[in-house]
Amino acid sequence: MSCKANGIGRLIHSDGDIYQGEWKDDKAHGKGVYRHLDGALYEGEWREDKQHGKGKETWPDAAMYEGDYDNGAKHGQGRFTWADNSSY
Repeated sequence: MSCKANGIGRLIHSDGDIYQGEWKDDKAHGKGVYRHLDGALYEGEWREDKQHGKGKETWPDAAMYEGDYDNGAKHGQGRFTWADNSSY
């Protein structure tokens, strides 16, 4: 019998990255936060270990994307803002 992560939890990867949030069948699924050791951060929705739904990604240089994700990729409506405050 195998036991899989379900519910709320935290995983610290061997490289120092951290995911904290909802799990389903050992995969990030639901709402969660992923912090990269380099300072990048994603807060939002997940499906089967991939960014999916609404989310916000920020980088150490203050650049930011907020919007839709589909199967791990930025897709649909969203706004990217660079560190100089210009945006697309």
